[in-house]
Amino acid sequence: MKIIHTGDLHLKKLYKGKLPLEVSNKLLEDAWRALFEVFEFSNEVEADIILIAGDLFEKEYFNLRDLNRFLDLVRNVKAKIFIAFGNHDYLSEDNLFLKVDLPENLYIFKNNLDYFELSELKTRIYGISYDSYAFNRNFGDLDLDEEFINIGLFHSDLKDERYLPLSKDFLQKFNYVALGHIHKRAKVYDNTYYSGSLIPLSFKDEGKRGIIYLDDEKKSFEFKNFSKREFINLEINLNKEMTFSDILGSIQENIYQDNLYRIRLRGETKHPEDLENFLRENLNAFYFEILNELYDIEEDFEIEDKYILEFLNSFGSSKTQMDAKELSKKYILEQYYDI
Repeated sequence: MKIIHTGDLHLKKLYKGKLPLEVSNKLLEDAWRALFEVFEFSNEVEADIILIAGDLFEKEYFNLRDLNRFLDLVRNVKAKIFIAFGNHDYLSEDNLFLKVDLPENLYIFKNNLDYFELSELKTRIYGISYDSYAFNRNFGDLDLDEEFINIGLFHSDLKDERYLPLSKDFLQKFNYVALGHIHKRAKVYDNTYYSGSLIPLSFKDEGKRGIIYLDDEKKSFEFKNFSKREFINLEINLNKEMTFSDILGSIQENIYQDNLYRIRLRGETKHPEDLENFLRENLNAFYFEILNELYDIEEDFEIEDKYILEFLNSFGSSKTQMDAKELSKKYILEQYYDI
């Protein structure tokens, strides 16, 4: 038996003005591309089961056209596909999946714990879908038939009461548990795993993302990457000897064109705001944002021009006059001495 475990695709995730429209649209299509490639991979390896552990889509923005696009992909898949809806795509009465006829190979869990039996595989797949954004159930003492391979499919945060926390005793009843909700791939117990999100979705999702692929015949368990691009938090430490061109070069050599970067500038330099503007104009990347945490160097410089000194010494000793003197001195240093 071959199983693909995925989840947290967040189809139609909108970035709500945080990213340029062109970048946001490409990220939206990345999720669809990754899903298509997972289904293609499923057919290539002749997978038996695909488990989608919730948050397949964003309920607020996912429309009938999107649903039909998804169902068209499903119809071309040989495997049986199972969905347990989570907090972003919860199965309330207005969920579009309840409004259409579903392909024969697509199974969705309702709002009570239940199972689908695959007699040809001697397997039962248990799951439950949320009916609202926050969802919690107590399943009591679940009795599983050990004549079957028992698989659990749940969208769960084991530490948050809002998102279907599940006990260790409950989870360890199953042969395998496919979890969703946490975007980072993780092992919970020997039989229980988060697949993580299918692709990175924000700067919180560092590293590659994809699916968990299980092949019972080969006794293999592996991660398959399906992320085209990554969100990278890049920290750059500067020193006062570096020129603007040096800094640009040190950043650009760490840039891979398809990725998104949050560049944190630390250290000390002259004119931090000018440097930031210079980088925004000259750095080449698919997308980047800059967090400027630089210290401005105020170097001591002795002005020797007697006419400038006479001008500066002409200011009085009042606070207003002293402030004006400092502003004038700063302007002179910037314009005439490039400091």
